[in-house]
Amino acid sequence: MNKKVKRFTIAERLAIIHDYETSDLTGVEIAHKYGMKSASTISTWKNRLQNPKKSSTFAARKESKRMMGDAERQELQSQIADLRRRLHESEMQNIALNTLIDIAEEQGIQIRKKSGAKQ
Repeated sequence: MNKKVKRFTIAERLAIIHDYETSDLTGVEIAHKYGMKSASTISTWKNRLQNPKKSSTFAARKESKRMMGDAERQELQSQIADLRRRLHESEMQNIALNTLIDIAEEQGIQIRKKSGAKQ
């Protein structure tokens, strides 16, 4: 019976290390919790994280994240600009609707639900 070895992402590894360092569980218990074969893997990850020059995996991935391409950066900036525009439109719509409700209530049309006991 050949079990498939689970590969953990950097984010998952960091979360497991954090769990190990902040919980009262032993390394073996943490390994079991995350379906790992060995608790020593957690120590290895922790050592690699503390000594990134000795670990090509952590250092290279960290560097690749830092070196985001111009196209990716522009795409993210474009998404941010679009989200800001949509937020502004929603805020304006909210103001318009509240103004409409205020005018309707001045005319005697009750729209907003009154809190408290039934009237």
